[in-house]
Amino acid sequence: MYSAENYLWGWVAYSAGALCLLFCLWLLIRKIGIRAIRHIIILLATIALFTPVTAYRDDPHLAPAFFVSLYEGLLASGDDMGFQRGLAPILAISFFVIFFYTLLRLLISWVRKKRTANSKDEQE
Repeated sequence: MYSAENYLWGWVAYSAGALCLLFCLWLLIRKIGIRAIRHIIILLATIALFTPVTAYRDDPHLAPAFFVSLYEGLLASGDDMGFQRGLAPILAISFFVIFFYTLLRLLISWVRKKRTANSKDEQE
């Protein structure tokens, strides 16, 4: 069994690699004209890479949910949950992040409309 320090350094190395992948993804999608689509793609990729779940059922240490789901779905057999153990948290977090992102975009749009309406009133 690994110690807490081993898991910490594993997460540090994994996070560095995941951030490099996100940077490469950003380089690939930066030319997309619609800003909201770019943001959602980056958010979903970040969620897929950084959502944690317990590595083993009896161990409190965390591992990336994507890899736990992949491992249990492909290699584990028996009455385990398979892909669902890692996929369920990813889907739940994705739903809430997109919901709050949409609310934030609407709020920003509303504030900008108010600001432009106020600036037009001041100019007249």
